[in-house]
Amino acid sequence: MLFKLTAFSLPFFVIVLAELLLPLFHYGHHTDLFIEYPQNPDYFVLNPHASKRYFTDIHFAPSGNKELFRKKKGANTLRFFVLGESTTIGYPYFHNGSFHRWLLYRLMHTYPDKDFEMINLSLTAVNSYAVKGFAEGLARYEPDAVLIYTGHNEYYGGLGVASAQTIGANPAVVNAVAWMRRFRIVQLLMNGYQSLKKKPEETQLTRMELMAGNQHIYYQSALFRKGLRQFEYNMNAALRILQKKHIPIFFSNVVSNLKDLPPFVSDEQDSSNAMYHYRKGQSFYREGNYPAAAGSFVKAKDADLLRFRAPEELNQLIEDLCSRYPTVYYVDSKKALEEYAPHRIPGDELFTDHVHPNLKGFALLADAFYRKLSESPLLPPARHEIRPEEWERTMPVSPIDSIAGEFRIRQLKAHWPFDDSLYMKPLPEYSIEEKLAAQLFRKEADWLTVHNTLYAAYVRLNQLDKAARIAEATVLEYAEDPVFYEQTAMLYGELGKRDLAAFYLKRAFRLSPSFDKAHYLTVLCLMADQPEESLPYLEYALAHPDGKLDLAPLKPLAEHAVSLKKQLMEDSAQVGLLYDMAVTYRRMNNREGVTKYVSCILQIDPRHRDALALKTTYLTE
Repeated sequence: MLFKLTAFSLPFFVIVLAELLLPLFHYGHHTDLFIEYPQNPDYFVLNPHASKRYFTDIHFAPSGNKELFRKKKGANTLRFFVLGESTTIGYPYFHNGSFHRWLLYRLMHTYPDKDFEMINLSLTAVNSYAVKGFAEGLARYEPDAVLIYTGHNEYYGGLGVASAQTIGANPAVVNAVAWMRRFRIVQLLMNGYQSLKKKPEETQLTRMELMAGNQHIYYQSALFRKGLRQFEYNMNAALRILQKKHIPIFFSNVVSNLKDLPPFVSDEQDSSNAMYHYRKGQSFYREGNYPAAAGSFVKAKDADLLRFRAPEELNQLIEDLCSRYPTVYYVDSKKALEEYAPHRIPGDELFTDHVHPNLKGFALLADAFYRKLSESPLLPPARHEIRPEEWERTMPVSPIDSIAGEFRIRQLKAHWPFDDSLYMKPLPEYSIEEKLAAQLFRKEADWLTVHNTLYAAYVRLNQLDKAARIAEATVLEYAEDPVFYEQTAMLYGELGKRDLAAFYLKRAFRLSPSFDKAHYLTVLCLMADQPEESLPYLEYALAHPDGKLDLAPLKPLAEHAVSLKKQLMEDSAQVGLLYDMAVTYRRMNNREGVTKYVSCILQIDPRHRDALALKTTYLTE
């Protein structure tokens, strides 16, 4: 009996022992969703090894973004996690070209008194398996909402039914294997098996071609339907997990290039093949029959045997899934892009390739999420709504990111499945922006290094408006670092844009309060005739003096200004109160405040002796 028990237990003992010993030899990796940020233990960051559970060959596994969030969530903070694939992470621009950064910028400026954490966990070459796996680990990190845009990679993403990285078509089994890959003994076994499978010649193929295992998936075939079942199984599980934790989910349908992308692979044996429908759509479009053209283009996309674009059935699944759960909001991004596209048929005016939007497309994608967020109870009514045209004009997508995106698209379209000879010539590298973008594209320098170089060049050339835009871009990239907020505020102060200077300095102060910031904010608020907003900063400065500047005399003047403004709210034409405000601001040496109230007095009484005297003796000095 003892011998049998020992024989039975021995394999388990060996497995447990190996699992304990492998970390001592630094083999394998933790696959937890987040790790403590090495440079600052107060923050979490996405684990660069988290995606390795979703690839049979870990060399294909991407590491994702490095967007930090605090271990201890602030009381004034709204925390959003973003899940998806290459479109969702912002390919080909990444960084501030991504829709989540467009959304973050709009939220920041619409709700200046709120703090937002927008953590994008999306990865290239993944699909619903990774989305489900990541969703399982989110609840304990206090998300206020989860934003999802996924679907195009369902067939060829890691572990997909037609991927070269597949391990089967049964989602329950595949998910079980992905779960087991957190154990190092399993990593050892699977990595060993994968090393035996490798074919040397495959290294010459593109990533897209290496991931696309079955390149002929017929519409409504068994494999086609398996892909849809896989998506429904995983996304239903992801939504159910988040729903149980009462976490709001904003789940978008997906959209692709219809008008300007011929099918990748068409079955020439079928007279009603993908290319037939595409040419029919072109013909309808030329004739001006746009509804018929749209229908034919959709049929061409769905009949394309190489399934890098999600079929319409997948979008219907997304809508159906959203209807099953009360805390899931359906985001109709497809409609948003169609409404902008000529004749409601998206093409190259919104896309860089088959599924990845250009900057206008990403802006529309962000707008679709913003509108749905605004309709939910999550956000209060906006007091400082930024106009869409102003948002698009001021969004700090740097020229480096824009040009690097063009480099990536050229590289993509010069190879399979595009093989477009128009993109085989390299882009020029003449300007400093082009040279730095090329360095970033070729990974010769990191993002911050090239942007610091461009920032310094703009400052040296006294192009402070361009330098300020680069500073704003670094704020979005390093949202946890007060240095970049302060740098941006100082530049906008020099440019005379005091509202933007105050906006960024307030955020710097919230992250890292100091006497200098409090003093500067006090001055900016008073210059903007906002004495009530100046008081918290003034009180902080008085409680944390620097020993050089005495701000104590300023406090009773600021409090008096607050009192006068309250009285003026009841009767803004009281000349006596207006003059008292002007004198109070004169005692503060606040020229902007004096100018405002003297102008108000002289509009009511052009001969007001004291106002004219103040204008002569103070404002013309």
